Parts: sequence; structure tokens; C-alpha cells
Amino acid sequence: MKNRFALLLLPIIWMSACGSPESELEDNGRPPPAEHGEVAQAATTPLRTKALGRMRNAATYFHDVVARHGGYAWHHNATDLNERWGDIQLDADQIMIQSPGTSDVTIAFVEAALADPATPALKTYALDAAMALRHGQVKSGGWRLYADFKPTPTIKACYLNTTASCSCGGCTMSAYDDQVTQNALIAMMRTDQLFGFTNTTLSGASSYARARVATSQFPTNGGFPQGFTGPVAARPALVASYPPSIGTSCGLATCYANSYANEYWDDPTLNDNLASAFVEMLTWARDLYPAQASAYQSMLTEFGGFLRRAQMPQPQPAWAQQYDIQMQPRWARNWETPAIAGQESQDVMWALLRLYQLDPSVPANRAAVGTALAYLETVDYANNTLISRYIELDDTAPSNIGFYTVKPGGYPARFSTAPPTYQNYGWEGPSQLAALRAEYDRLATDTTVMKRSCQQLRADTAQAVDTAVDNQRWITNYSPGGPRSGATPGDYLDTSTFVRNMRTLAEFVTRTTTDCVAWNY
Repeated sequence: MKNRFALLLLPIIWMSACGSPESELEDNGRPPPAEHGEVAQAATTPLRTKALGRMRNAATYFHDVVARHGGYAWHHNATDLNERWGDIQLDADQIMIQSPGTSDVTIAFVEAALADPATPALKTYALDAAMALRHGQVKSGGWRLYADFKPTPTIKACYLNTTASCSCGGCTMSAYDDQVTQNALIAMMRTDQLFGFTNTTLSGASSYARARVATSQFPTNGGFPQGFTGPVAARPALVASYPPSIGTSCGLATCYANSYANEYWDDPTLNDNLASAFVEMLTWARDLYPAQASAYQSMLTEFGGFLRRAQMPQPQPAWAQQYDIQMQPRWARNWETPAIAGQESQDVMWALLRLYQLDPSVPANRAAVGTALAYLETVDYANNTLISRYIELDDTAPSNIGFYTVKPGGYPARFSTAPPTYQNYGWEGPSQLAALRAEYDRLATDTTVMKRSCQQLRADTAQAVDTAVDNQRWITNYSPGGPRSGATPGDYLDTSTFVRNMRTLAEFVTRTTTDCVAWNY
């Protein structure tokens, strides 16, 4: 995993009020119907008027000036918009699907259109972005990190609707890693809803993806792989256990096996915060397509069961990044160790709390979080602000947290105060445990959806309004290395910033006619 903490993702509102880091999706009890937004037009107070203006202007600029083929990169050089960066440098015919890319922009346009139905162009912008996503949909049903619009793509993929390259390595796989397919499908479903499920192209793309997602969940086991090319075989519903030969004196290179019958991407995974992304994807599918609601609810229930079974037993009742067929932590890439994974454990806890908030009749989901918190609160550090990406198995000594070797051929990462050898990786990240503890406690008596407070929403809206350059764009300055290695230093239009501010403005426009009327100034 690249250092995802460096990328700005979007808030799950029920989490963000508790102080969790920003994530891909928002659930604010679902967006209001379009006619509700008509009431909003009667409000003309200064901040709301400015918020509407910035939202419209920024959407138009991003769509008309920044987009390529209706899609977006992560970073766009503000002086030379042809210099575009995602995980790699992109040409004018390539877009990012992976967050913070085209999926996120589509969702932001959808929310803006729902908040401001008096501006029909916002629906057009959402449709154009969704059609760019459709171009990148692969034959296995989901999406990959990029989409290439050239007649002979240089970023090859087995595309469903356009020129396909289906013989190159990995071209046929739909990616769940980095929430690629989950967020693209959410964007497609929400745009389908925005158009009243009457646009057959959008509905067809959504239906095709959902049918194949449904066969990518391991029967009986309930988990998901990192990606899929077709239906997956059943796995037993095993409870997680420690791999053999536990011990730290020998180092992970010789303590744990590193030869497996399956590739890691075909085994159950929690890598890169997939747990909460799966919950949100399935929740949107259940709520937007009632004819299939029972099937998606069953998938949610099965996934919750997998998350509970994947919790390691004492003395470390948290979660690993990757599991093998025996539900034991396993190696992935040669620096991704069989270990307790701090980042993934936090994401799993958010997912379980979300499942409990959705259905309090399953108290085991919340209970698992309580057990994990009691352990993880003993291993975060730097005044409870950081947590290690990896924590050695069966080792609870604070001096050894995140300090070990890796298997031959991997990066010799020894996590001391010195920087690790491999820099382009999130070896540690923000501790979210205080926010998780607060939400865990709140849900004991209140299972409503947590929202951003009206006061915080107003402050965030004022920030978005005040920092808009020429009332239409937000600038991020990168110096000296640029947003990615090799990029030109200077001013950039960051998709993450655009999406965050657009969704804030849309939320403010909507909620100032409902629960935040007192803050409508």
C-alpha cells in the first residue's frame, strides 16, 4: 500500500463527528429527494448564497476545464492542466478511477445536484463523470485503478464496453484493493438514482457490476478477495488463529511460513481499509435497489460474520491485513507481514460499528470492537496519536511493537526511531482509537446516524468559501518535489480538495433547510 494517509479521502459523516480520519463515503441518512432542494432556494442568507455560488462555479470549472473524457486525475498542474498525476503520470487520454479520482468526483457532483436542483448542469456533470467510469468498467464487472481512452490503450485492461486487452497480466481482474470497485460502484449506483433509474446505460452498468460483485464474496466464509475475475469458490467459516512457530527472537523471516497454495490476492483480505468500503457499497445497493434488498442484506450479514471470525484471539484480539485458507495471518507482498495490522484493525472496527448502527440486533458487532479497543489502546504511541501499521504476532512487549525483520528478498524494515528502508509506504498512521472509543460508547444508547455538527459544518463551509480562488477553484502548492515524484513543483488542483469542499458545500446547502437552520447565515 502506498502511504494512503497522505491522500485526502472523504468523510463518512457518522464517523467524522467522532473525529475519525476521512474516508471514502458519506452516509447522512441518504440524500434528500430533489424536491426537498427546491425549498432551499428560498434561503438567501449570505453564507448560503456564497456556498451555492462556489459550488456551482467550482463544478463548472472542474467539469469544463479540468476534465479529460469526463474523468479526472489526482493532481492537475494549475498552470499546465496537461500535466496530470495519479499514482503515475497520466496523459490526456487517461483518468484515475482509484480514490481520490473520478469515482469521488462523480459522488460530489451527485450530491451537488441533489442539493441544488435549480442548476440542471450539475446533473450533466455527474452523468459525464459516471460515463467516464463506465468506459473503465472491465468485463469481470468491476473497475481497475485507471481507465485509458486511446483506441489502443497504453494502460491495458479487459474493458467491457470499449477496446479490450484481455491477455495481459491482471487485465481481467476487477480490483477491490484501495476501494476501487466499491467506490466506483457506489458512484454508479448513486448516479443511477439521480436519474431516477431511467437511464438504461447507467442502470445497465450498475446491474452488471452488482451481479458480479454478488459472486465475488466467498460462500460460507463471508469475506472478499483483493480482486476477482469471476465467481469465487466457497471457503470454510473458520475462526482466525495464530500461524505455527510463533516467536520473535528468530525474526519473521524464519518464524512464519511464506509459501502458500494461493496467491494472496485470491485469499480473504482487509488490506487498505476495505472493510468499511464493503459495508458502504452493500448498504447503498440494499437501499437503492429494494427488489434485491434481501440479497444485499444477506451479504452484509455474512460479511459481519467474517469480520468477527477474522478477529485474532487473545492476547491480540485485533485483525491482520491478509489471511490464508486456514484463516491465519499470511504474507502478501514481501514487506507485508503476517502481523496485527494497526490501520486495518481500525477500519474493521469502524465497519463493525457501522453494522451495529444499522442493525443493533447483532450486539456481537459492537462487542468485538470493545474487545479490540481494550488491546489496541495499550499499543498506540506518541501520546496516543500514532499506531504501527504492523505489530508482531504474539508479542505484547511495548518495546517490540512494530520492530522486526522481513523475509528474504523483502525490504529490511526494522521499525525503530530511524526511518524504514522503504519510504513509500504507510509504516505508521494516525491513531483513531479515541474516536472509535467515543463512537463505541455513544452507540450503547444512541444508534442514530452521527452527523457533522452544525457549528463544524458552518466552519468547514466558510473555509471552503473563503479559500476558493476566483470563486471557482482550490489551489494546493507543492514544493519542491511536486505531488508525486517527478512532478513539477508549484500550484495544483487536487481532486481530493475539490471533492471534500464540494461535498461540504452540498451538505451545507441541504442541511441549512433542515437541522442546521440556525446556522444559515
